[in-house]
Amino acid sequence: MLYRIIAYLRFILSSTNQHGVHSPFMYAYVTKCLYQRSKFKGGKNIKALFKSIVYFKARNVFIPPNEDALIDRIKEAFPHIKINQQPADIIYLNTPNNVLFSNIIKEGTYHNDSMVWIDKIHYNKENTCLWESLKNHAKVTVSVDLFYCGALFFRREQAKEHFKIRI
Repeated sequence: MLYRIIAYLRFILSSTNQHGVHSPFMYAYVTKCLYQRSKFKGGKNIKALFKSIVYFKARNVFIPPNEDALIDRIKEAFPHIKINQQPADIIYLNTPNNVLFSNIIKEGTYHNDSMVWIDKIHYNKENTCLWESLKNHAKVTVSVDLFYCGALFFRREQAKEHFKIRI
């Protein structure tokens, strides 16, 4: 618990809002998605995930096994979405996981506009270290640290950038 408090204070000191974002892609994502009112219920991470599904007009979502409750919530909110078809528009990981991320890369589960959504990136020191290694992966061009969760993008047309955004 003490780790999360210290991590949160560090995050607050180093993060920004939409005014500190100079990437058009990220500015649009922050202002037109993350900072919009949510009709969805749940914690900040789930609300942001569901708003991202809407914003990116996701048709295919990849969710690893043992996430039945989340699959049910997504199917209820978005009946048109297909689960676990490849390539996925949004890939969900409940914690940072190098093995699962490597499998996603190796198996081609993603495409240029895919987003990998990772929960609990600052839950403990191990998760934070794993998050750091995932965001520095050669295929990842954009990372967004929202403290509660994070997002990784593979956009080849964009320079590698890392953002810390308060939600």
